[in-house]
Amino acid sequence: LLYTIKFEDKMSNRGPAYGLSKEVQDKIESQYSEELEGQCRDWIAAVTGEGFPDNGTFHDALKDGILLCRVMNKLVPGSVPKVHKSKLAFMAMENIGFFLGAANEHLGVKREELFQTVDLYEKGNMTQVLWGITAVARYARKLNKDVPPLGPDLATENVRNFDEETMKKGNSIVGMQAGGFKGANQEGMTFGRPRAL
Repeated sequence: LLYTIKFEDKMSNRGPAYGLSKEVQDKIESQYSEELEGQCRDWIAAVTGEGFPDNGTFHDALKDGILLCRVMNKLVPGSVPKVHKSKLAFMAMENIGFFLGAANEHLGVKREELFQTVDLYEKGNMTQVLWGITAVARYARKLNKDVPPLGPDLATENVRNFDEETMKKGNSIVGMQAGGFKGANQEGMTFGRPRAL
């Protein structure tokens, strides 16, 4: 008998998820948006000036990191000086790392807003990949308004400086969170017997 072994492109050998892990994975997968994927495809095509690859899935097109590095070099020329053309796993993961590092260093995208390399390479959290790409688009657009939009623009900081008199007036106002709901309180609300001491 001949047995054929199917090798998957996963770096780790994880079995199927059960219990809480399965629930978490299902929740992550339920948040995936086909609409946002389409917007990300269009944005990547607009930034690179090339059509988005039609062969395979969104994951297949981004998995080796080459297209992401091309996007980053269009946004910030020279930000990813070395892009591996090989499809070897460690080189593909290094390309993804180059993209993430350049997004953080050159665009100022916070690491919390990006995805992890395994989220993309192992297809562990493609929702976070979509959110990471939209974060890159927001920060790139903040630096250069000629970058095509993807989602809302990044908010600008609006620092307010109040004088001392205004600050003192604010101290005398009781907010709604303080429990000032028209005199309502818990007086008279008892449940069960009183505690005997």
